Amino acid sequence: MQIEYSPFCVDIEKPQIELLKTCRELGVATVAYSPLGRGFVTGVYRSPDDFEEGDFRKYSPRFSAENFPKNLKLVDEIVNLAKKKGCTPSQLTLAWLLAQEDDIIPIPGTKKIKYLEENLGALQVKLTAEEEKEIRNLVEGAEIHGGRYPEMMMAHLFADTPALKA
Repeated sequence: MQIEYSPFCVDIEKPQIELLKTCRELGVATVAYSPLGRGFVTGVYRSPDDFEEGDFRKYSPRFSAENFPKNLKLVDEIVNLAKKKGCTPSQLTLAWLLAQEDDIIPIPGTKKIKYLEENLGALQVKLTAEEEKEIRNLVEGAEIHGGRYPEMMMAHLFADTPALKA
């Protein structure tokens, strides 16, 4: 099952959705797209002005001029933990997702070989139980501002499958 899963989006864990729980009960792996929060947790982007014209994120409420600075709080906390751990924020985030269970498969997008190599470095980052818990506490305590998608697209998330016609 492929779905967005990152420190900015843990909807699949929520009790009212229980998608991750259901996948695990059925033995279905979860392919986590946008595991770096659409690039947010890299710490590279500090403003909506950092995106090129036509970039989808310019239309995403999470990256709006109003919400962007509020969401940087979680980014900055991840950046600080990564510095203490001696890795990049991307590596720390991917290592955290990989530590959730063997059934989580993050697929970070990348446009450059250097980012691919950096992301692969996450496999060398070993988190202690205390570090996993610290990241979990950050994620659960974060107040994320703005939706994942523009409002008209949000209605299509977690929708029921329409009835099949005979």
